[in-house]
Amino acid sequence: MSLRRPALLGWMLAIGLLVGLAFAQNSSPPPDLSSRVYDIARELRCPVCQGESAAESNADISVEMRRIIAEQLAQGKSEAQIKAYFVQRYGDWILYDPPRHGATLWIWLSPLLGLGLLGWVLWRYQSRLRQRAQMASAEVPEEEIQRLEAELEGPKPNTDR
Repeated sequence: MSLRRPALLGWMLAIGLLVGLAFAQNSSPPPDLSSRVYDIARELRCPVCQGESAAESNADISVEMRRIIAEQLAQGKSEAQIKAYFVQRYGDWILYDPPRHGATLWIWLSPLLGLGLLGWVLWRYQSRLRQRAQMASAEVPEEEIQRLEAELEGPKPNTDR
């Protein structure tokens, strides 16, 4: 039994190493494009991939976007000008951090408005419960409360059996 345990541990380590190598990704940019191209591309969405930036995606459109970014950088354009080029073609959606104006402002503010509305509804509900409790206690005459308390405390059953 003791000979099998080291062999099993060795196999588990080998499989873990193979799985780790299979999932390892090269995070450095290819040598033909500068890191600045990838910095700009990380701030742009891939138009066809869901949840990936143009820097992460290997879709043809993302490769083309990176090529366009490299060309525009070579022409001396600034990062803002390059982003404006893609916004002109695709709209504000292409930016991972869209500007906070117009329709996107509502998207940014809607969680706050929702929390405010929820707080107001809960406050109204609590105030109505308090009003009902006060009205219920005010409607019962003091004599009735004393009579009910006397009935509750009234003759106790004989438990001496």
